[in-house]
Amino acid sequence: MLCRTEALKKINGFDDRFFLYFEDFALSIELRKLGKLMYIPSMKIIHLGGHAARKGMRHIFFFISSGFRFFNRYGWKFL
Repeated sequence: MLCRTEALKKINGFDDRFFLYFEDFALSIELRKLGKLMYIPSMKIIHLGGHAARKGMRHIFFFISSGFRFFNRYGWKFL
């Protein structure tokens, strides 16, 4: 993810109420309010971490509770 520092400062950066993916979603939603988001399909990111589910039930609980906070803040949408 690339972002202008000016835009990050306007939205006060990542929202620490969210955890594991949801902070990225929230950041994107807030940045979209400031202007256009760009998608660069040729960009490649190599992620060497992950395996969140292997970290135990406590980690999964944090993920689920973060999801509830995110959807309560930004809305529940069903297909």
